[in-house]
Amino acid sequence: MIEDKNMRVENIKKRVLVTGGGGFIGSRLVKTLLRKGFMVNVLDVQLGSLKGEIGPNLKLIGVGSDGLRGGMADRSLVEQAVKNVDVIYHLAINWDWGLQPSALRLADLFDVNIRGTLNLLEAARFHEVKHFIFASSCAVYGEPEFSPVDEETVCKPELSPAHLSAYSIMKLATEKLCLMYYQHYGLPVTAFRIEVVFSEKESLLSALGKEYIGKMLRNEDIKVLEGEGCASIHVDEVVDAFLLATLNSKAYGHVFNLSNPATYITHHELYRFIIKLIDSKSRITIIPTGRRISCMPESIEKIQRILGWRPQKTKEDLKKAVAETVRSIISQCKA
Repeated sequence: MIEDKNMRVENIKKRVLVTGGGGFIGSRLVKTLLRKGFMVNVLDVQLGSLKGEIGPNLKLIGVGSDGLRGGMADRSLVEQAVKNVDVIYHLAINWDWGLQPSALRLADLFDVNIRGTLNLLEAARFHEVKHFIFASSCAVYGEPEFSPVDEETVCKPELSPAHLSAYSIMKLATEKLCLMYYQHYGLPVTAFRIEVVFSEKESLLSALGKEYIGKMLRNEDIKVLEGEGCASIHVDEVVDAFLLATLNSKAYGHVFNLSNPATYITHHELYRFIIKLIDSKSRITIIPTGRRISCMPESIEKIQRILGWRPQKTKEDLKKAVAETVRSIISQCKA
């Protein structure tokens, strides 16, 4: 973790709000803020990874409320959460991570996420919140035609894979809403386009789905596209960036990529590692492709230059998380 001397979070005088504080990134951020002595409000419909977390500096709001009507979608809960807050870290998202949602389900999901974000922005504006930090996603780029993928790259989220395109569009829409409040209302806003996240014990890489692990357990051959790979970032590196940007005027009005090029891994290398890990007899067939492969590591030059942020994790750290994830999937398959 970065040292306190590199942060401006010490300028926080009131409370902070973390929406989606029970989630993968949100819970790590909440625990870090609490450990540093800050008073933290959490707005979420479920405890998630904060289960068992108690203390005088932690205030939970909205837990147990309806996913489509509660949490950030409920203006009274948002008002309660934002009152007496200096900084908002907006990580909350209501999404169906299963198959492609139906049109009706999509309407509900867009409604709760866009309306919820607007509720938070309006409350932040009314209460004169000092900094609004939004967790966007590198998925907004879709499948860029050129590299490097920096913050000026044209976003084409509609070109993302079918299961991801609606999510990518929603993320870009809410990101732009946040930036609109900076441009027209002077609300200090920073947006981070975050890559796929991993921790010490878990990786969220889509290439680690049960389908792929199951094939390797059955010693079936695996097909990969030539050059296809996965970019990622450790959850602590995300938290470091959030804290480094907090109340830092250099970050206001900016969008930053959050990725760690050192942890980029091709699918061929990833599956070769897993095959060896589980002693599988699967063989990998590489399929040539004439098109540019997506999921290339994004440029982090901007955040390095403006905020001085540097990722610290290595590919070995990612592989440790992959190994833990694979073991967990195998245990679930055997259960």
